[in-house]
Amino acid sequence: MKPTDLTLNEQMRITAHEIVKRKGLLDITDEDAANLKAGREGVIFDLDTIVDHFYGILVEIDEVPQLIGDAESLYRLKNYLRGYIRSLFSGDYDVDYVQSRLRIGLVHKRIGVPPKLYVAAFQILSGLLREKMRASVDVGDCRLCAGRQDSLEKLMLFDLVLVFDTYIQGLMDEVKRGREDVENYARDLEQTVADRTRELAEQARKDGMTGLYNQKTFFELIRKELSRSQRRAERFSLCYIDLDKFKQANDTLGHKYGDSVLINVAKAMGEVLRGEDIGARYGGDEFCVLLPHTEIDGAVSVCERLIEIFDKIDTQCMVTMSIGVAEYLPDSGMDADTLIKQADRAMYESKKSEGYKITVYSSD
Repeated sequence: MKPTDLTLNEQMRITAHEIVKRKGLLDITDEDAANLKAGREGVIFDLDTIVDHFYGILVEIDEVPQLIGDAESLYRLKNYLRGYIRSLFSGDYDVDYVQSRLRIGLVHKRIGVPPKLYVAAFQILSGLLREKMRASVDVGDCRLCAGRQDSLEKLMLFDLVLVFDTYIQGLMDEVKRGREDVENYARDLEQTVADRTRELAEQARKDGMTGLYNQKTFFELIRKELSRSQRRAERFSLCYIDLDKFKQANDTLGHKYGDSVLINVAKAMGEVLRGEDIGARYGGDEFCVLLPHTEIDGAVSVCERLIEIFDKIDTQCMVTMSIGVAEYLPDSGMDADTLIKQADRAMYESKKSEGYKITVYSSD
């Protein structure tokens, strides 16, 4: 439940029973309520004088003017104090009264009034009210004056405890929020580190220019595919690609153009390959494609689409592809190196012809 769904009493669990208990601890009785209500008229008659006198003393304290801020704020504070004094002598100190006392403490905490200043102001107000109560009682009626002042002291102590409850609750809330902020920061940092670690690990597995897997990672992946294929008795294919006239293009048109050719190969692979297929930059201008669950005819079709897409990306490009394709047979007992060599040999057969060429490895 949100704090805004609860009153301050409910947030701080100050129930009607708790209020009665607190009054009992300070010996606040119905007689005290009657005493204060009886002294109300004399105090209210000079209410403006009391309020002006109080703030006249208070603003002489060094830190107070900065906390009040301006004349408009001072005017509002004086109105609040008038309301407080009226309720103080109302004789009715129920749940609503406690709610208003808690709100006063919350407001003072939020605007940054330190406890030492609040206690000092409380002491000043208590002295002014005592003085006014003495003045409003007939000379010689000491018992009545003492009784009212005793009742006033009890109730103001009751109020002071409520105010400081809100200060303490506010500090606890700040500690809780601070702890939650630290915990959230730690979780976010942990997630950021984990994400960055994954990113770095992925970067280490890939070629920086093309975004394809590098040779080291390609060897790891082909060995995994060999093991999987052996377990399931499934065939897969490997395509070995070498770029024709790449050095000539690089020397004639510059390294930047040569880089764009390599990137175009990766783009073409991105359009042709399935999610389970693996494209890798095997060397400078050499690439490999691993095609799981794909027999030789399917692999040749993939290479044909790759050539078509690559050629369309830059129709003026002098660079072509020589491709060798080899198929892994689960019963053959070959390893990754053997399979790569077969595809490499087929690729060299393709290079014997000008332009794009695909050759399937044959033991003959």
